[in-house]
Amino acid sequence: MKKYLVILSIALAGGASAQQISLNTQYLFNETLINVGATGAKEYVPVQLTYRKQWVKFPGSPTTQILSSHGAVGKRMGFGGTVFNDVAGPSRRTGININGAYHLRLDAKDEHKLGLGLGVSFTQKMIDVDRLETYLPDDPALLAGYNNQLVPDANFGVYYRYLDKGFAGISAHNLVQLRRDLYDFQDPFANPLVRTYYFLGGYNFELGDNFGLKASTLVQMIETTTTQFDLTAIGVYKNMVWLGASYRHGDAVAFLIGGQAGPFRFGYAYDYTLSDIRNYSQGSHEVFLELQFFKKDGNAARTPWLKRNRIYSPRI
Repeated sequence: MKKYLVILSIALAGGASAQQISLNTQYLFNETLINVGATGAKEYVPVQLTYRKQWVKFPGSPTTQILSSHGAVGKRMGFGGTVFNDVAGPSRRTGININGAYHLRLDAKDEHKLGLGLGVSFTQKMIDVDRLETYLPDDPALLAGYNNQLVPDANFGVYYRYLDKGFAGISAHNLVQLRRDLYDFQDPFANPLVRTYYFLGGYNFELGDNFGLKASTLVQMIETTTTQFDLTAIGVYKNMVWLGASYRHGDAVAFLIGGQAGPFRFGYAYDYTLSDIRNYSQGSHEVFLELQFFKKDGNAARTPWLKRNRIYSPRI
């Protein structure tokens, strides 16, 4: 019986609310976490560090750290990667994603592009035995040991974008679903990461010279289990400050705030939990800090001598 209790605690800690891939409320600021087809799609090289603490005060609640970067290689290729550490109860997932994408031109003006991305991942699944509690000392379920194995997998994504305005994409994570006996019990207990599918879409609306509105939706479907969707709207002022809100069906309402200062971009999100876990937690916190390299100066195109082969108008 103790063996099954331990297995149950590990499964609940690692997959609460069908969560096998860490949540990310501010996905609009790092689409590659959702879709590898977006690798190299930006006009600069972002290096982003993300920290998320989910369900504060809830015992064994998930904590995630992510370091990611990507950029264009030549005119059509993109390359990047992600290092992640995801802890939930006694379970820890640590690994790396290596992503590549090829961006197709869909029109002569190069306004419409389609990114085809493929990524490989290597995940080390570990169990902290010291954090497991049992009623019996020297429980054989603990003494049996654990196979902390490296599990490879693959991700795929198709990402369409129209300039810096519209975007849409379909992606799949954990395509291989390679099974591993992680717990070394007498009866093998395989714990594969189940395939997860995403649809991401949105549009950036211009509301005058200084204001903008980013609207998006994210649909996540975990194979054989559940489907979840997000709706997000973010108001932007002069591309420097933003404030927004997001609704995750059956799970949380989130509030987002952030800003841009030179090559630095930062954001914070607070998730107010709507499920029964709200009775035991104080919501979730997520923060990211991004440093942007090789970013083009948006004002450079307004400089007359950069347009010397065109007719220059003094009109501002």
